[in-house]
Amino acid sequence: MKDKVINIATNMEPYTLEIKSKLINMLNIYGYKCNEGFNPKAELNITIGGDGSFLRGVRDSNFSKIPFVGINTGTLGFYPEITPENMENFIIDYKNDNYSINEVNLIESEIFKNGCSEKLYAVNDIVIKRKDMKTIHLDIFIDSNHLQTISGDGLIISSPMGSSAYNLSAGGSLVYPSLKTLQITPLSPIISNAYRCLTCSIVVPPEFEVKLFPERKDDYFITFLADGVSYEIDGIEYAGFRTSKKVIRRLTTGTYNYWNVIKEKFL
Repeated sequence: MKDKVINIATNMEPYTLEIKSKLINMLNIYGYKCNEGFNPKAELNITIGGDGSFLRGVRDSNFSKIPFVGINTGTLGFYPEITPENMENFIIDYKNDNYSINEVNLIESEIFKNGCSEKLYAVNDIVIKRKDMKTIHLDIFIDSNHLQTISGDGLIISSPMGSSAYNLSAGGSLVYPSLKTLQITPLSPIISNAYRCLTCSIVVPPEFEVKLFPERKDDYFITFLADGVSYEIDGIEYAGFRTSKKVIRRLTTGTYNYWNVIKEKFL
């Protein structure tokens, strides 16, 4: 009989570790073997913590195609939908195939410098700022059309799932997950006689690519924050952003109602 392995990823909070111990005992009783970390031969990834633990588990797996589900021991918990009290019910539902799998498209960024490129992926968002955190000036092109030069603290490029995170706090809009869009939200844009920027966010359909070109030499040294993970890149020529064909698979039990989640978490 093939081993039924489940990966478990957690933060290091005492309560989370307590719940992890209980979960491992339950899974063992139901015939599953637990792996702490990432095993590419596992059948399921379970994260324990909040949204940060979920996103970190996804990134640590290199955006594995093995389904992800989260147990919420954090505060907000937009991604992890299972409460510690319902862990055993979840295991029973999982064992009986009483669940559904939803695919979540990633944000893909391709960064060009010195004739080469490298790619970054994110589930929620990619934030672009100058490395020294001073005002940044970026020319924005959408589908090869120049839209504007943004001057301010930076930009957020968010997915629909990420629209309720940093994007929402920065004044961006909520976007229903099935729309598969990118949203561009300026961070503290400057409005003056010298600079004219849109102050609202822009929602872009998945077939369009967004390109950002540093306007000035000082703007070539940029920090990209992909789901909160920092990448400092010097000498950037430009960066392209698109809705990726690459996906993660999110497991959900019952019926996932986006508006109920929004009401429960934010209102």
